Amino acid sequence: MPTLKQGFYPLLSRCIRCLRGPISQAFHILYYDSDTTTWKNTNWLGVTIRKNPMDLWIYQEIIFQQQPDVLIECGTFQGGSALYFASLFDLIGHGRVISLDIEDLPDKPPHARIEYLTLSSVSLEAAGIIKARIQPGERVMVCLDSDHARDHVLTELRIYGPMVTKGQYLVVEDTNINGHPVSPGYGPGPMEAVEVFLEENPEFVPGRDWEKFLLTFHPGGFLYKRG
Repeated sequence: MPTLKQGFYPLLSRCIRCLRGPISQAFHILYYDSDTTTWKNTNWLGVTIRKNPMDLWIYQEIIFQQQPDVLIECGTFQGGSALYFASLFDLIGHGRVISLDIEDLPDKPPHARIEYLTLSSVSLEAAGIIKARIQPGERVMVCLDSDHARDHVLTELRIYGPMVTKGQYLVVEDTNINGHPVSPGYGPGPMEAVEVFLEENPEFVPGRDWEKFLLTFHPGGFLYKRG
């Protein structure tokens, strides 16, 4: 005969699964709004990396699975994510990072696999320089994490979307802002830019399977370019 504990746990589990959405959303808001002790207090090898660790794990899975040769990162900040990507490329034995930002902050981590560019990600100069860095046949992945205003992100999507190789990912970060579910007063941001871009570019589809950990700062933002 089952004990009270054995009978209670399945019932509790079913109840929690029914509340999965609200619980996940509430934790997302709590985690995001506790920024000084969570995502703004996260480091990779001693370098600040303002990302959710669950998203970093997803990046690891994508990079190992898709094996890009070049990762273009828009938004360097202190270089923590560029170093993270370069470290992953070290582990798999190939790959490089081109990271650009309008600010050239001091003390960015040097690494043989990272090239830092001080350029606006939406400038014609940046587009030309980066295209020239990509060699024929290289597999290209892109990560957008600079200005989060809708029009800026949409411009980036239109510039870098064509550079993404078929079978690779274009990751639009921070689609969670403007009430998706955090920072409801932000105004149109990455999520709204993605919605427009997907209408224009049906070859890209959101990889919802990458949201498997229930907490991602990039809901609907892992965009796969179909071959």
